[in-house]
Amino acid sequence: MTILHWIFFAIYLSSVRAQTCPLKCQCYLNQTTDCSSKRIFIIPPKTFQSYSNLLVLRLEDNRLSSLDSDVFSPLINLKRLDLDQNILTSLPGSVFNSLRDLVVLYLNGNSLTTLPSKIFKNLENLSIIWLHDNRIETLPSDVFEPLINLKTLSLRNNKIKNLDYNWFKNLSNLEFLALAGNQIPNIPRNTFAGLGNLKNLSLNGNQLTSIQDQTFSYTPKLEFLWLYDNKIEEIGDNTLYGVSFLRSISLHNNKIKKISSRAFCSLTNLEQLYLDGNMLVTLDATLLLSQRRLRMLELQDNKLNTISPDLLTPLISLRTFNISGNPLICDCKLWESWLWWNAHFLDPEAKCFNPETKILGNARDQLVNLTCTIEQYNNQVVTASQALITAAPLKDKIEKTCDAKQLAAGCIVLLVIIVVMMVGFFVYIKFYRVPKSSHEMLVPLDA
Repeated sequence: MTILHWIFFAIYLSSVRAQTCPLKCQCYLNQTTDCSSKRIFIIPPKTFQSYSNLLVLRLEDNRLSSLDSDVFSPLINLKRLDLDQNILTSLPGSVFNSLRDLVVLYLNGNSLTTLPSKIFKNLENLSIIWLHDNRIETLPSDVFEPLINLKTLSLRNNKIKNLDYNWFKNLSNLEFLALAGNQIPNIPRNTFAGLGNLKNLSLNGNQLTSIQDQTFSYTPKLEFLWLYDNKIEEIGDNTLYGVSFLRSISLHNNKIKKISSRAFCSLTNLEQLYLDGNMLVTLDATLLLSQRRLRMLELQDNKLNTISPDLLTPLISLRTFNISGNPLICDCKLWESWLWWNAHFLDPEAKCFNPETKILGNARDQLVNLTCTIEQYNNQVVTASQALITAAPLKDKIEKTCDAKQLAAGCIVLLVIIVVMMVGFFVYIKFYRVPKSSHEMLVPLDA
């Protein structure tokens, strides 16, 4: 074909596209029609009558307030439909009936308050549906029942108050569920029954005050759980039961005062733990005993006075650690923890609270010259090497001191042993040691 023929062919294609593409839209050879951001107020009947091969239809960011029930009927091969960022307040129950091959549906950013019961009845191939940023208050119990292949469902930023377990019972392939930013006060225990493949669950920004035991036991593959910005007060033994694959949990900005010592014991794959912005006064020393993979621990902005070294010792993978905004007391209890995080090259931005001045000061400045005595260990049984230690930076020399009043007997015994050893060594050198031959050389001290 000559160059001239190619030119005429290109002109022909462009003329065909111009004649068949809906008004205000752009049509492409990959079976995509883009009608987005065109200030479209209404879609006339039969607009898409000649578009049975269309795969993608973009109608987002317009002024659509309603749709005709059969407006999409000709689009029997459609894979993706974008209706987000319009002003739709309701949808006809049969509006999607002909879209049996639809995989992606965006309805977010509208003004929907509910959905018809059978609106998704033929959409068995639907994989992604976005319904966030609407005004949804409630939904029919069976609304999602046909969506057996759904993997992503976003309902965040609506006005949902009550969760119906029937919504999710048939969604066995669902992997991502967003329920954040609603008005949910509680979660019935069987709400997530059937979600055996769920990996991501967001419940942040609701009004949760507690989580029932074993609420998440139906989601054994869960990896990411967002519960921040709620009003949760306690994490019990079985609150997180059954989610051993959890990698990240966000519990920050709640009202948590108590965490059971066994709350995280089954979370052996946990990598990120956000507990900042709560009301924690103390943490059990065994709380993180099984978190050997934990890389990030956020504890800032609580009411912690100290951090037990036993809490930190199991965290061999820790890379990010923050305890700023806590009224820490720089005493011997905190000193040992300070040595630990220095040894692991961590900077938790710790500040120590001075009860007399009511001022927070840099923890290192206060701990570096701290001298710990047995009394400061609250009469705990410690060895001489653990007590009476003057704290210094990790790279500096750690000096050991001996309190005569506390360890007089021990020091006397030690002194006697040293004297006996020195006398014995002197006798050996004087009377028994064989002189070196002339060819022996002194070994350098730094060898």
